[in-house]
Amino acid sequence: MSLIEVARLTDAQRASLDAYGQRWAQIRLSTSPGDRAAAEAGVAKAYAAASLPPPREIVWASGPREMASSWVRLRQTAGENVKSLVGDMVCRKAEAAADRAVGLGVRLALAGEPRLARVPAFCSSIDEAVHRGCERVRPPLRRRLADLFTLPNRRSRLGFASSSFSFQTAALLGGLQYLHDVVGLHRQTGGLAGLWEIAPHASWMLPHEHACWLADKPQLIRHDARARLHSAKGPALRYGDGWAAYAWKGVLVPSWIIERPELLSVRTISGAHDPQIRRCMIEVLTPERFIAEGGAYRVSQDETGILWRQRWRWEAWAAVEVVNGSPEADGTRKRYFLQVPANMRSAREAVAWTYGLPEQRYRPVVRT
Repeated sequence: MSLIEVARLTDAQRASLDAYGQRWAQIRLSTSPGDRAAAEAGVAKAYAAASLPPPREIVWASGPREMASSWVRLRQTAGENVKSLVGDMVCRKAEAAADRAVGLGVRLALAGEPRLARVPAFCSSIDEAVHRGCERVRPPLRRRLADLFTLPNRRSRLGFASSSFSFQTAALLGGLQYLHDVVGLHRQTGGLAGLWEIAPHASWMLPHEHACWLADKPQLIRHDARARLHSAKGPALRYGDGWAAYAWKGVLVPSWIIERPELLSVRTISGAHDPQIRRCMIEVLTPERFIAEGGAYRVSQDETGILWRQRWRWEAWAAVEVVNGSPEADGTRKRYFLQVPANMRSAREAVAWTYGLPEQRYRPVVRT
């Protein structure tokens, strides 16, 4: 006998997919102040779903950095970390139960709504930025010295990333809420009710036996057209505690690259150790200036353009310089510098690559 309860979605159920996709897209992008009382009620439900009594204290912070600072000072009295029970285990159980109850048609329909099936790229970048910033937060020196002479529980030594629950990258919550509310899988997914209540009002949670820390939503999130964390002017992410992160097309970069671009030069770019950051630095400076200031050498030139390249110890960068086929109003023609793979051997091959063609098939007749 099949255990499948819902083999396929009705037309009305399919019509609701868009509304739930929009709801969770708005939750992930929200920078509005949340309802702390509603989030605290959700915490009690989330603990109950994990068969735990509610925490004696809920500690709010205006951002994850402030939350991490409070956590490292007080976690010795907060009991064991229960993130695996309150967040991870409940999500896995609900996912497994829902997966057994729906047919392939339902899974394909959910996969077809990208806002429910996966999180945008900027959400993963937010998690990466917060983990980097908060892992550097350390207990006071007195506490660290005391820990040298004690044998604390293993979970008390977990870092921020292992102890915290991010609502930005909790990809399952949206789809499972849809299955609960619209498809009627109450028994399979009802244990997530607490997390669903917290998600619109808090960005991070640090759950422990006796205390639970919550962080407010960000005050600022900026991303580009491809949903990558990005801002050419100022931080791409900022919380109410003043902590901020800078990003260029999804790559986290030091703040000075965005705030002080006048400091960029061929020398500073060559001194960068991270290849991704080096490429971002070139884009902020602009490939045209990078080449004009001697940052790259000419590899080849033909009727299609000029191929430029620079090699460092472990990597290389290349761009092809092309001229716009259509003149401007004053008769001049704009020049463009298109980044291409560093293994290009000729300008023609590089230009052909930008069109997705091999060099042998690139035979332009009219350039526009």
